[in-house]
Amino acid sequence: MSNHFIKYLVCYDICDVSRLRRVHRLIRDWGIPIQFSIFELELSACQLDHLMAELKGIINLDEDKVMFYRLSPQQERICLGCAVQTEDLLFV
Repeated sequence: MSNHFIKYLVCYDICDVSRLRRVHRLIRDWGIPIQFSIFELELSACQLDHLMAELKGIINLDEDKVMFYRLSPQQERICLGCAVQTEDLLFV
């Protein structure tokens, strides 16, 4: 497998509170939280496959959705207002 990493913006809309918490904890372990349900991740193809398999085991495919948007590796984050915290950030 390639060690090439791709940046993703991951957003989710989960209908059940229990599934929402599980999805949030899982994605939080892989990336930088931007807002509660929006994360920036940098993943290899193998890591992406692994994460997607785990998510499919948690979500209800008829009610929930998790979207992965590929980001350009050259583009830096643009933030107006409060800067995005990348360290010591914890959502409860």
